[in-house]
Amino acid sequence: MTSRLTIIVLFVLIVTGWQGASAQEPNSASPANYSQEAVVIEHFSTKLQFQNDGTAQKETTMRARVQSDAGVQQMGLLRYLYLEANETPEVVYVRLRKPDGTVVITPPESIQDQPSEVTRLAPFYSDLREKHIAVKGLSAGDVLEYQYRSHTHTPLIPGQFWLADDFIRDGIVLDQELEVSVPVDRMVKVKSTEIQPTVREEGNRRIYLWKSTNLKRKTEEEKAADESQSESPPPAVQLSTFESWEEVGRWYDSLQRDRIEPTPEIQAKAAELTKGAASDEDKLRAIYSYVALKFRYIGISFGVGRYQPHPAADVLANQYGDCKDKHTLLAALLKAAGLMAYPALINSSRQIDPKVPSPAQFDHVISAIPQADGYLWLDTTPEVAPFALLLFTLRDKQALVISEGKPALLVKTPQDPPFPTTARFQVEGKLDESGTLTAKIERTFRGDMEVLLRAAFRGTPQAQWKDLVQNISYASGFAGTVSKIDVSAPEATDAPFRLSYDYNRKEYPDWANHRISMPARPTACQP
Repeated sequence: MTSRLTIIVLFVLIVTGWQGASAQEPNSASPANYSQEAVVIEHFSTKLQFQNDGTAQKETTMRARVQSDAGVQQMGLLRYLYLEANETPEVVYVRLRKPDGTVVITPPESIQDQPSEVTRLAPFYSDLREKHIAVKGLSAGDVLEYQYRSHTHTPLIPGQFWLADDFIRDGIVLDQELEVSVPVDRMVKVKSTEIQPTVREEGNRRIYLWKSTNLKRKTEEEKAADESQSESPPPAVQLSTFESWEEVGRWYDSLQRDRIEPTPEIQAKAAELTKGAASDEDKLRAIYSYVALKFRYIGISFGVGRYQPHPAADVLANQYGDCKDKHTLLAALLKAAGLMAYPALINSSRQIDPKVPSPAQFDHVISAIPQADGYLWLDTTPEVAPFALLLFTLRDKQALVISEGKPALLVKTPQDPPFPTTARFQVEGKLDESGTLTAKIERTFRGDMEVLLRAAFRGTPQAQWKDLVQNISYASGFAGTVSKIDVSAPEATDAPFRLSYDYNRKEYPDWANHRISMPARPTACQP
């Protein structure tokens, strides 16, 4: 029904809620996603200068030869991301050099400022914004040049700075440079996986310089292999002023510690939810189900709010929140019931590099419940995930568990789901003499696909469920029509998700040539 990559994209866009991006990290100015054939990057440079207080200056410069009309479509509208609460952006110049030597300047009135696309596509509110620059007079054969600058005037974490960056590997790049300047007396962890930098000192500054080229176009097989990967390796260049994961844990704990303290409202709700519970596990399940199902995912990310959760009482009153908000409410309710839940910072799409402690390595928060033999892991963000199920993008991953009274530690999440993953497909039908197949189809899911299907049905009005099942049938390779839909409640996560329907198809495949093939379970439904 859907590919592994599609599941990953859906999960990252819908399920994660951590907004841990440094003010200097938005990098949509990079042409990494531009077509390899349409554009040749002749020069691309990024210069960053960090100060001890966490403020920074960034300058991005590019020169690219636009080789076709496809390149004109891709480069005709430039986008540059920035954080409004933390950065002051500046478009220094955007200009063209025509083949005859003419220079065409894009004027300031061609620059528009608007909210970032993610705030329009997802339930997400943020001060992440985009500069849109409509390039004036761009044609195939032109050389496009631009330069952006930004000043990080308000660091997200005063006194700290970090960087995570990659080199362009999806297109032809003749010359790429990354230059990072830091105070010479500042402890900075620096790691490079592909290219080692040259290092020099100038006065009270230490300057790292990476140089890269990419002259080989990827084959279709290489592109397909990249798309099939469930996670990316750590960034090619990482830099951080955090000395240890313990220090990262202390920082995050300082943001969330007072937010999980039970207020009278929290205590009353915990008592209501656990009334009659016979065991701690019963209490845990009741509170997990309440936070997972009753609180909508809505991201609100401004300034330090990218990292700091809202107080649990506010989340309870609002009935919505992002991943760190939902963990905070869960932890507060459990604390009121005499149980503990620790925040666990994790990355849903990239591998964690244990050697570079940094907030940039995380994009999500889940909950770690201390047990005698380790931790029970919970993620309330997907809303309809069965108890203790982490989706596959979070399994077998390093997570930074921030325990009360102990140093923060990287801990591996479970490799397997807490129950067997299953996808059952049952057909009972008959084929009449006219070639019409009528059947009853029942499908049952347990595991990752179950969560996606539950979310799809929960987010679709019941009056439209027939259309949704019809699309599922089409995507599974069945061209007939569906009717008499019966779907288990999306919120009933204690049992496998089940859907059944009547299926009708006239002139069953190759009936005219007196050949038929029996319906088979669609293997594409497996994540």
